[in-house]
Amino acid sequence: MSKDNSMQEILRDISKNLGQSPDEIRNSAESGNVDSLLKKLPKEQRDKVNSILQNPEETRKILENPQVQALIRKLKDNG
Repeated sequence: MSKDNSMQEILRDISKNLGQSPDEIRNSAESGNVDSLLKKLPKEQRDKVNSILQNPEETRKILENPQVQALIRKLKDNG
């Protein structure tokens, strides 16, 4: 599976879970406005994401993940 197909698959999965179009999700991610995405999550998941984002060590670990870095590069390249 190509990287483009993989990215589209990820966006489709997120889209199904959040009830937003892949373009809306991509735009939110690219603009850094994830609040609209977080509001769509169940409270338990939203709290977990907020907890991670408020913990610099946890955020660093996630951002150092090669898959996350590839996703970020892909989002930047498509912007």
